[in-house]
Amino acid sequence: MIEKFTGIVLRTLKYNDNLMIADIFTETRGRLSFLVPVSRSKSSKVKSMLFQPLSMLSFNAAYKQGGKMVRLSEARPYVMYSSIPYEPCKAAVALYIAEFLTRALREESDNAAIFTFLEYSLRWFDEAADGFANFHILFLMRLTRFLGIAPNLEDSVTGRGYFDLSAGCFVAVQPLHGNFLTAPQAADFFSLMECDYDDVSRFAMNRKLRWEFLDVIQRYYRLHLPDFPELKSAEVLKELFD
Repeated sequence: MIEKFTGIVLRTLKYNDNLMIADIFTETRGRLSFLVPVSRSKSSKVKSMLFQPLSMLSFNAAYKQGGKMVRLSEARPYVMYSSIPYEPCKAAVALYIAEFLTRALREESDNAAIFTFLEYSLRWFDEAADGFANFHILFLMRLTRFLGIAPNLEDSVTGRGYFDLSAGCFVAVQPLHGNFLTAPQAADFFSLMECDYDDVSRFAMNRKLRWEFLDVIQRYYRLHLPDFPELKSAEVLKELFD
């Protein structure tokens, strides 16, 4: 039976000369993989050029239990970005976020809350004319809430304690392992977690501190998500902004 889907493209992979595989996080069925015809014909109902990382699409496809891939029968933009594909800095951040989500959103699940968060975040990023330099950092920190690995910010001892990355909470005594933040770092971490996107531009962060935060977040994910890898696009992002 043909279903109508709304989804966010995570990545595409070549399948053969005529087909590619698109991993898409859908609003109703979580992450799924579809076969997409590679066609440049103006009359085609599925244009492969639409399937760029983080593109938001509406499409039709037959859904089959068990993860068996099926072809998309029709696809069109659900949200038309006005800046993300065209501004080099935003495009680089989008590629990084897409790779991050590809690794983090692993399970097929019916989680409309994640989709709503992703859609809202990407719309904000696309519409932001300035003040978005720290967007990707806050985005990844907020994403932890939807993956069940959010840091415990209750009973914090920020300003005089440490943040234990392994335990995901603030502690008063320095952990014996090396996965922790010092008191000043922990205080900044707490403050950033309390920000909204509209507030994050007011969080003072130079380039060095921004990369330190990004490294901390990636370490946190590797500690709490099994087999979460080093991301290739992180280095690309760093080289571009450097």
